[in-house]
Amino acid sequence: MADTGSNQPIMHLMKGNSFNGGGENMNKKFVTHDELKISQLETQNKLTQLDNKIDTKFSELNSKIDNKFNVLDNKIDNLEKNIPMIIENALYKEREYQRNQQKENRRFFWGTIIIGGISAVAAIISAIVSFH
Repeated sequence: MADTGSNQPIMHLMKGNSFNGGGENMNKKFVTHDELKISQLETQNKLTQLDNKIDTKFSELNSKIDNKFNVLDNKIDNLEKNIPMIIENALYKEREYQRNQQKENRRFFWGTIIIGGISAVAAIISAIVSFH
């Protein structure tokens, strides 16, 4: 009990929220300065951890994006190097196609000439045979 200089105890000091962290009678809506400071530190720690986690995720995302752009740049560079080869291959294939077409045209031409010649010879022979 607190002493006020008289022999009578001061009851409001014993029943109030001044001793023992507010005692059992303290309302749960209120906290002590130490509890508030601990809660603030815990919240700040959680925010710092979240901030670090977000920074890490953004760094990973930036790294992935940079890697994708590097791959794309390499493909574009390789395409520039390969374009002459691609064009050369296309021209080669076109020349091969034209050569094959010319061969077929020659075969058709000579086939027509030969068949026409054979038909003409057969017609002449049949005309000679039929007139004799």
